[in-house]
Amino acid sequence: MFKKSLIAAIFAFTNLAFASSHAQEQQWARELATAVPKGVKLVIAEQSDQFSIPWKLSGHGKDAPYQVNFSNFNGGPAVIEALVSGAVDVGFIGEAPLPIAISAGVNDLVAIAALANPGSPGNIFLAVQPNSGIKSVEELAGKSIAYPPGTGRHMILSGILHSAGLSLNKDVNGIQLAGTEVAPTFASGSVDAAIVLGQQLFRLGNPPVIDDGTGHNWGINLLVARKSSLNDPGKQAALADLIRRIVKINNWQQNHIDEWIQATYVKQQGLTPEQGKYLYEKSGLGFYYPIDNRLTEIIQEISDGLYQTGALKKKIDVQPYIDNRFNHIVEIQNKYDDLKAKPLINETHNFVSSN
Repeated sequence: MFKKSLIAAIFAFTNLAFASSHAQEQQWARELATAVPKGVKLVIAEQSDQFSIPWKLSGHGKDAPYQVNFSNFNGGPAVIEALVSGAVDVGFIGEAPLPIAISAGVNDLVAIAALANPGSPGNIFLAVQPNSGIKSVEELAGKSIAYPPGTGRHMILSGILHSAGLSLNKDVNGIQLAGTEVAPTFASGSVDAAIVLGQQLFRLGNPPVIDDGTGHNWGINLLVARKSSLNDPGKQAALADLIRRIVKINNWQQNHIDEWIQATYVKQQGLTPEQGKYLYEKSGLGFYYPIDNRLTEIIQEISDGLYQTGALKKKIDVQPYIDNRFNHIVEIQNKYDDLKAKPLINETHNFVSSN
């Protein structure tokens, strides 16, 4: 009897603590929302509906205290262009486009939030032509490879080749194409190999793959804003609320994998559930981390690697383009969601080429 009473008491205390924590989270969320003045609008750039889908699916995007418009772009460089032109206020990009833009002279952009997925992404593939006889990366010496310059795929390809003792700049015939042109060019037989996305691989008929992106970058996605947007008090308040929501939504995705696969890989990309599950298992989902000294060091390492591979025109210091004013929001939301992000360690991180 005593044992049952004790268990009941512990259970009741746990529920009380959870309820208290939930109430505190709700109060905090209301405070962020009510700080946003009426009439604020945010135009958010994304790629392949990567954020608008979970924004709606999770329910955590509803009742935002500002008008939200999503604009879809094909690749990080296009998102950067939209930010620079003022067409969007904030945008999601991978780890390569921001350093490349800064190196090219862009100075009005800053990263305000960062998701990282150490050791990923395994769902980017180096495919070769069927019946080519190519069985290994080493055999690509002298061969033509299609890739989109200035992107994560560019970085991954450099890392894969470097691991095999090859240089993208010297040992192979790199064919630079827009992201949307890589798969069609490969399908036409015009190149020997191509670095393709998961959905592209299946649409190409699942050609032979000799390597994938596992461990060749950090799987970082940055939320980038114009400095002028941060100088607007209304938009700064809206961005604070937005960052709370994107962290909450990402944490929601961690616990709703099947729904996420169905909504993205199956419904949006037209793949089978089995193909979607395969691609998810190859990459997984990252976590939002505060942009602290360690994460800034990683972004600097990425930038230095891009310079070594020739993707950057000059070596840059990324520190002035990192804004950590929203770090506490990331930390608080992760705490409320009881999320334990994995350590920022990527022992196989080797995209940097010194060849």
